[in-house]
Amino acid sequence: MYYWGYSGGSYVGSLLSTLASFLFWALVIVGFAYLIRWAWDLAGEKFGQPKPVTNSLEIVKRRYANGELSREEYLAIREELRSL
Repeated sequence: MYYWGYSGGSYVGSLLSTLASFLFWALVIVGFAYLIRWAWDLAGEKFGQPKPVTNSLEIVKRRYANGELSREEYLAIREELRSL
């Protein structure tokens, strides 16, 4: 005799089907998120990273601020860059 909602199958099969469906959609969502991130990185905008400095004077200023250059070295390099 069949009851409403029960077709004679096992509940284990129903549970496995539900879990497989959940796993499939979770993988689709995660894959889509990675695809978006890959496209974003390909466009040159890295997540959480500052844009690279291309100006040589900015590089010298940053090195001086970090203490990598002395004042004399900084002034000499700055004057040389400005004369270019």
